[in-house]
Amino acid sequence: MTQRQAVQYICVYLWKRERFGIIFTLLFAIYMGSVISLSIDGNLENKEVPEVLNGIIDWIYLTMFPVFGLVMNKSAFGMWRDDYYSKRMAHWRTMPIPVASIVQARFLQTIVILPVIGICFLFLQYMIAPNLRDAVSPVEWLENGLIWMCYSFIINAMYVLLELGYSGKRYVLGYSGYMGVTAIVTAILTWQGIHLFEEVLRATEEGHAFVFIIGLGILAVVASWLSYRATINRIRTRSITF
Repeated sequence: MTQRQAVQYICVYLWKRERFGIIFTLLFAIYMGSVISLSIDGNLENKEVPEVLNGIIDWIYLTMFPVFGLVMNKSAFGMWRDDYYSKRMAHWRTMPIPVASIVQARFLQTIVILPVIGICFLFLQYMIAPNLRDAVSPVEWLENGLIWMCYSFIINAMYVLLELGYSGKRYVLGYSGYMGVTAIVTAILTWQGIHLFEEVLRATEEGHAFVFIIGLGILAVVASWLSYRATINRIRTRSITF
């Protein structure tokens, strides 16, 4: 099996096995977009809002946007107990599939679903929040979204390494650890009066989005490449059993 054939085989398998999880992730994004749009709209209408509300918005963007590149299904939720992904990796390793093809297919999955779900998430917020539409133009809101997408690709580079290179328990610990770190960082920034969502939105209004998109885009490419190489090496040295 050539590398291209292997990538195609795994992509087809992932779609058949995880399409309902992708749809669930999309529904989750729609739900989160609906909920957070009300908070954003109220925040833009009244500047005297509780600081904690700004912190919650920041934390949701920091943690939930990268989730749009993942798949929410029974296997993902049961990684700590069942570790289905490691068993699947063990099965693939018995087949004539190059390790690089496995990693490429997984990155390709993120490259496809993260922008699609992310755009739905952003579009819904823009449609529901009238004060947001008054504050920024559609182009500025798209630029804002591209900044968060680039950030999310950087974080997903870490998630792919954890998902393919380590056991389910380590993945859960790594994911939970990142959630905890972002909560601490958000709390500190909120305490200092710094709100990431508002700062990014202000940067787009002031015409600085291009700089952030290019800078984070480069970081996303570098992070993905480093994760790609590290994941390949990690898979080759893993001891995996069914």
